[in-house]
Amino acid sequence: MLILSIRKYSSQLVLLLAGVLLLAAISCGGSDGDDDSAATAKPSSPAATAKPSSPAATEKPSSPSAATAKPTSTNVPAPSGPAGKVVVGLDTVAPLVQHPRKDINATGGIGQNFSVYENIVKAPFVGPPSPPPQDSTKYSPSDQGIAESWVIAPDLSSITFKIRSNIPWHDNGGSWGFVTAEDVAWTYNEAFALDSVSNGAEEIGDGMKAGFEVVDSMTVRQNIKPDGFDPTWAWLQGNAGFNGIVIVNKKAFDELGEELYASTPIGTGRYQANEWIADDKVELEAVVGHWTGKDANVKNITILSMPEAATREAALRTGEIDIAQLPAQVITSVVDAIGGTVQEIGIARPQGLQMAGNYWSQKCSGCENGVMERPGFDTAISVGLDKFPWVGNPADPASMESARKVRWALAMTIDQQSIIDNILDGRGRVNYAWENILPNDPTHKDSWVIPYDTDKARQFMADAGYPDGFDMEMWNYSNGSPGTISAANAVAAAWRTELGIEVSIDGTEYGTRRPQTVDKSINVPFVHGINWIPGSTAARYICPGQGQVVGFTMDDEQCDLGLSNATEASLEVRIDNNIANQDYLTEWMLFVPMFQAPAILFVVSPNIESWTPYNAQDVLPNNLESMTLK
Repeated sequence: MLILSIRKYSSQLVLLLAGVLLLAAISCGGSDGDDDSAATAKPSSPAATAKPSSPAATEKPSSPSAATAKPTSTNVPAPSGPAGKVVVGLDTVAPLVQHPRKDINATGGIGQNFSVYENIVKAPFVGPPSPPPQDSTKYSPSDQGIAESWVIAPDLSSITFKIRSNIPWHDNGGSWGFVTAEDVAWTYNEAFALDSVSNGAEEIGDGMKAGFEVVDSMTVRQNIKPDGFDPTWAWLQGNAGFNGIVIVNKKAFDELGEELYASTPIGTGRYQANEWIADDKVELEAVVGHWTGKDANVKNITILSMPEAATREAALRTGEIDIAQLPAQVITSVVDAIGGTVQEIGIARPQGLQMAGNYWSQKCSGCENGVMERPGFDTAISVGLDKFPWVGNPADPASMESARKVRWALAMTIDQQSIIDNILDGRGRVNYAWENILPNDPTHKDSWVIPYDTDKARQFMADAGYPDGFDMEMWNYSNGSPGTISAANAVAAAWRTELGIEVSIDGTEYGTRRPQTVDKSINVPFVHGINWIPGSTAARYICPGQGQVVGFTMDDEQCDLGLSNATEASLEVRIDNNIANQDYLTEWMLFVPMFQAPAILFVVSPNIESWTPYNAQDVLPNNLESMTLK
């Protein structure tokens, strides 16, 4: 199927159909057929975006010929509003999980990025590759988030949001009225629950999670714990963070029940989801007369699940899809073949392996009794650390040094430049810092450099008591970036060859095993990397926290320092704190780096004339309402 192509007909057929349409126009007083050529033109007046005056104006044509025939009379108005279709191929389509407590990356992933759902605040537009603003003072109601205004208490104990009164819910499954303060409070309180797996919520520090309360029907207050105010709250709670918290409908949850609610996507964005089938597709349709006063240009968006990169490549080459992520190894040849372009989205991220099981600090203000459970560490201790040579026990200095040398041996056996040249087709950078600080950054330290030295690595293995290697599992999830998957497999092969480590690869999908990173039961190295931006509170992911993706935790002192970023107003101080954390991470090699991956690269079809995605910590196509077609 060729997307967005206009079927060509013989001149005789066009004349015949034009006559038929003219008769229809005379008898009905106008035309309700969609003219593709006119539909993609920009409206010449505000009337072009007005709602149709009658149902007939939005009816679909009864035949393909009627859809493409041009009117023969200048008195026939051109169709207005969104038109055309775009098809996007993704490696996975997450199941719809609207319940904020249970949503990992559905509503806050596809739903947020494809404009089905909206956030309480929105970031000002920043195009890739520049990072989005962190400071909340850079955010404004004029960027059209759910809140029309907000006031921060002078003592930083709360933020009071006034909700816009004109935001209607999509009419999926019923008539749901308008967004209220109750919807906002319920959304956040569910996402902040102790047993929540919300990706968006885990980004937010515990101090900001004292709960939302309804002040009146259109006013809601976010309570903040003493000394818990985070100056980056708008970034974390808006659309530019990672899998952000989107506002969902409480009334629908109460009336439909959890099961039906789970299959009925009800948002407020410029696109309504008419169909959402996990691992298959999502069908979106532009909302006409959106509350912002500006509708999307493209009428229909189809998101297809295409797990295999080869499938996405073939579909791009044949014109079946218009946008898709491709591996660095093939993206250039595909773009050249179809005459398309490459669109970068997101922030470059370090890719490497979390040396899971090393849960050292347990102090957790957001956990029950203030202590984080660590079953992965407990299992390693009970089974015997000789079965988990990369795990050290802080109560046993000898085991700590042995495990440190093992982790350093693993790191020194990775030839990053070879991975970049031979697996990533040059699209990557050498990186030694979990904090996402590259060697050419002024804050980078020479002491962070990890030499590629297999002889020294073997000596470290012998010093640690493993001259002949050991058996180890690696979790290299199958729905990760193809380049990262290939790189991790190459690393496993190098460990076998150089160090005698027999690595078994577990390719379980990310969502299936992710709960083990939340409850800290995972104790095998796993592929991971987060696209940190300067001064962020990166320590949340390597310190005890309820609901956090954590494979290891630093000690108490380092966690106290890193987590202080959540309330530190000075960007310079926050950057210094992260540098100090990186000193610690390098010394103990708790994150074994492989390379820095570029932000996600998407092929864009030549059928798309313009598109301005914003940059965010998330890495999905976004702002499709800005797209225009040729």
